[in-house]
Amino acid sequence: MMSSRTIRAPRGTVLTCKSWQTEAAYRMIQNNLDPEVAEQPEDLIVYGGRG
Repeated sequence: MMSSRTIRAPRGTVLTCKSWQTEAAYRMIQNNLDPEVAEQPEDLIVYGGRG
């Protein structure tokens, strides 16, 4: 089941979680699906670097 929703990681200093420790893990997961960061987000393919 594919979602048509685009997932983007939060940016900046505003917390969306209760602490920065939780926020860091949350943002790393979100970055895996962010089209600006992921290699092939639709196939869940992510690499450590893009350049």
